[in-house]
Amino acid sequence: MNDVEINQQIKQMQQFIHQEAAEKASEIKLKADEEFNIEKLRMVEAEKAKIRAEYERKEKQIEVQKRISQSNEVRLGRLRCLKARDDAMQAILAETAAKLPSLTAGSGYASLLEKLILEALIRIDEAKVSVRGVAGQAPAAQKACTAAAAKYKDWAAKNKDAAFASSIEVAWDSSPLAAGIGGVEVSGFGGKISLTNTLQSRLMLAYETRLPKLRAALFA
Repeated sequence: MNDVEINQQIKQMQQFIHQEAAEKASEIKLKADEEFNIEKLRMVEAEKAKIRAEYERKEKQIEVQKRISQSNEVRLGRLRCLKARDDAMQAILAETAAKLPSLTAGSGYASLLEKLILEALIRIDEAKVSVRGVAGQAPAAQKACTAAAAKYKDWAAKNKDAAFASSIEVAWDSSPLAAGIGGVEVSGFGGKISLTNTLQSRLMLAYETRLPKLRAALFA
């Protein structure tokens, strides 16, 4: 084999090696590109999932805040409604209370006063009691007290024993009530139990017992 043939073989071997190297490099590059693309896709999908999760979290947070806001609005609306109703009821109570003084100047006050005293005497249900009225009404209250005491004795004669009825003593207390428009206070059991039966107390009793009906009539 001459030198020319040897050189040709060497060149062929070099070309083969270069070709092998180029193919190997191409294969490595292709695989690297494939792995890169896979990793890039994975990272993109992971980032998309992260963004979706964050979006859903914020969307839920907005929905929760919206519900809380709506609930607060409903609650505040109810509170405003309740306050408006209460203000209306208090206005009616104040308007009615303002009319009480006119009752004491009417022709029917003497009869009303007598009924208030008799009712209090029966509720106290004691033989020895004292009665006192509001300031400035002593003459009318004393007169009503005398008539109510007689009716109280009649009531006791029918509903209690004879000993109780015969021992009844209804005394007039000249010290007036500290406050009040009309009515009386009856005390029994040595002053340990007192029952206030004034126009104000009867108004409040009527207001409290009829409050549901009043609300139904006004706000139904």
